[in-house]
Parts: sequence; structure tokens; C-alpha cells
Amino acid sequence: MSETTLIGTYGLSDKQLEFIKANIPNKKCEVMDTDCFTDIIATYTIASVVMWNKLQENDKGILVDYYTQIEMASEALFLIGNKEDIPKTLLKSVSVYPSFEEFTKNAKYVLLGAYNRKKRNENYSVILSKCILILSLMRKKNYITTKEIAEKLECSERTAQRYIETLRAAGELIEYDVSHKGWTLLAEGKSILWGDI
Repeated sequence: MSETTLIGTYGLSDKQLEFIKANIPNKKCEVMDTDCFTDIIATYTIASVVMWNKLQENDKGILVDYYTQIEMASEALFLIGNKEDIPKTLLKSVSVYPSFEEFTKNAKYVLLGAYNRKKRNENYSVILSKCILILSLMRKKNYITTKEIAEKLECSERTAQRYIETLRAAGELIEYDVSHKGWTLLAEGKSILWGDI
């Protein structure tokens, strides 16, 4: 994953851009100002600040389709404009501020919130991928040791144990067999979460 986190902007004045830059959540964030609205959709941003009245009618349609059908609010979109001018279907997916001045009152916090959501999503993705790998290892080999799991995951044994506990909390039937000194799937090597059972 990229080390740089982008905040997209469209239709902002130089002064407004400077405000956004002064309120980015941390040093790894950058502001990507664009004069082509679709660049915001084509680029992964944690948040986008868009002046609704600066969008072309065609771009408004693209924005509505994208944020109501595709994006599903995994990133934050902040529209600056009159709520009455914005389609009701879009209002469910975005935050609207009547003016940039209103946005400035909460900007620091909403941008920080978007950054924190990104970090949580990244952490969740890492945990999920590690847990899937553990299940795959256990399906291939009965009585796999914590050390073997840790080596495959390139993590500490304690971290590997936490991933195993996460799987167990999710309902996976995993047990440590003392006589074999390893972890095993109780249902004859079959995984509940994998869909074997």
C-alpha cells in the first residue's frame, strides 16, 4: 500500500486549498487538487472536497452513480453546495456543507476521521488476509506449530496466536493438540469459514 495518503479536491480556490493543506491529518497526507473531476474517482483518496456548483452536469451524474452504486462510502466525500440542488439519493452517502466556511468549522476533525477510517480498514485487511492464510495452512497440514505459522506469516509467534484466537472467536473449530504440539482444525481438517462444513 502506498505510504502517501491523498485528499482530493475539485473546484476550490487557492485560499481554500491552502486551508485544506494546513488541516491535513498528518505528514503522510497530501492534497491532490484536480481540474478534471474524474481524477478524484480514478484515484484512491481517503476524502474528497468538491464544490458542487463547479461540476459540469455530466460530472454530477458520474458522481451520483459512483457514490450511490459503486463506492458505498468507503471514502468520505464532502460536497460544498446547497442541499436542495443535490439529488436525495446522494445525500445518504455524502456530507454536505452549505458553504466552505461551514466546512472549515469541522474540517480538521472530518479529515482526521477519514484518515483514521483508512488506517482501521488497512488493519482489518491485514488481519483478514493473515487469518485466511492460517486457515489455508491448517487445511493443508494437521498439527501445524505456532512457529511454522509465524514463519509463514513473517510475524512473531505471539502475533500468530492472536490471529488464531481471532479465528476461534469467529467460530472456527481450531484446537491445540498437546500430544502433537500443533494446531488442528477439529472437523477433520475442514474449515467452517472456508465453507467446507
